[in-house]
Amino acid sequence: MTATKNIEVLPAFQLETLPEKKKEYPFYLHLVKWAFATFGHIFPKQAAKAAYYLFSKPRVRAVHRTTDPVLESARLFEVLYGKIILKCYEWGTGEKTILLVHGWESRGTAMRTFVPGLVAAGYRVVALDGPAHGNSSGKHTNLPHFAGAIKAVIYQTGGVESIITHSFGGATSVFALSHLDNSIHIEKLVLIGVPASTRQVVEDYVKLINLPAAASKSFQKLLQSKSGLPLKELDVEQSLGKVNVGEVLIVHDKFDLSVPFTSAESIFEKYEHTSLLVTQGYGHYKLMKHRDVIDRVVEFVAG
Repeated sequence: MTATKNIEVLPAFQLETLPEKKKEYPFYLHLVKWAFATFGHIFPKQAAKAAYYLFSKPRVRAVHRTTDPVLESARLFEVLYGKIILKCYEWGTGEKTILLVHGWESRGTAMRTFVPGLVAAGYRVVALDGPAHGNSSGKHTNLPHFAGAIKAVIYQTGGVESIITHSFGGATSVFALSHLDNSIHIEKLVLIGVPASTRQVVEDYVKLINLPAAASKSFQKLLQSKSGLPLKELDVEQSLGKVNVGEVLIVHDKFDLSVPFTSAESIFEKYEHTSLLVTQGYGHYKLMKHRDVIDRVVEFVAG
């Protein structure tokens, strides 16, 4: 494969509505922070377990308040993953399959904007609701667990040619392909708003809930025991080189308030087989709804 290294910067988006707001946290977070700061010093191991409970439990399940032709045309099927039933969606009848992998507290059909273009290009498109997300069963999940669900869907669908991911879905997909089965070959991998470092996500969470040092250490050991790997092995920027992939497209907004743009820069600078699409003003979620981004992603996958 010939190494590629391309950067495209889309024109700044003239915002028609208010710009993306910084993520708001529930009012009870103040009580959570006080509890961890107070009792975390006294009971560090118990505090670590409580922190993991919150860390692995999505606060909400994404739902669609309205429907549209793409939602209505989805063919539904299920995949059994351990004791969990994964709800999956399918469009098109092409011989080659594209998998859509959503982010934390989202759902598979949230990425349906890519479906019409991919189906028109002759592909079969599959999306899943990850464990504890959307209409799938389960109440808790983590990166390795979610990655296992992706692997199960890939096997159930007979293999996929390419994967389009968003945020946490990118980190889980890279883990699935690099640690669970790196014999799976992917032609094209799209990483939209994906964090480069899981360790940084963990550090930000520890600061957010005011977890004391001793409890934080126990919490990180607990995370490591769940994955069976050092936390650095969960990083996209560390694991992407182990993925059996042809080309990678990184899509990131310069003003992303959820995952900093430096994540995209870090991944792009480290690997030769990557292209970078930079947006300006779309934020972390809206960029998947804009025609210029959708068209470029579909062109990359189908080109």
